[in-house]
Amino acid sequence: MLLEQIKNYEIFRPRCDYTKEILHGIATFDTDISPVFPYLNAELGGWDYDRDNQVLMLKLSAGKGVTMQRHEMAIKGARDIEEAHALLAWLKGQINEVYERREEITPRYTGQAGLKVMNILRLLPMTNCKVCGYATCMAYAAALREGEIRLEDCPPLWEDNYREKREKLQAYLESFGWRALDAE
Repeated sequence: MLLEQIKNYEIFRPRCDYTKEILHGIATFDTDISPVFPYLNAELGGWDYDRDNQVLMLKLSAGKGVTMQRHEMAIKGARDIEEAHALLAWLKGQINEVYERREEITPRYTGQAGLKVMNILRLLPMTNCKVCGYATCMAYAAALREGEIRLEDCPPLWEDNYREKREKLQAYLESFGWRALDAE
């Protein structure tokens, strides 16, 4: 087990705007958890990983996010105290479970933040058909980069005449470890 004990966990409303209905939290611990970062990045679809400074950022669904450093993690976007504690417990469990399985996992040292919207856009059908729920393919590309939507949400992309573009787009996204926020 890598992370046995949380030293401190402070939960608070955003300091710049106390009217927000979400909570943030900062947990500190004595254990250096950075050895698990490349494995967590691979397993949880890290948004950004700064290997030099040992910082891993994760985007979770519903606007939640986590920033991990060697001896602390910041959690943003919890709806209430119970969810804030549940997120911390889940993260602690993920850290320990992934660390135990690290020999079975190929570490990933890049993050999705390197994805470029224009590169995604070039590989889309460019129909602006709105079937995906977005007004333009550009808006869909931006949402895809953020992991807010799935490739399957663009029906034209699955037509035979766009197979080559779809395969190139899938390869491009996978090279950054992309996945939708609600993907398992």
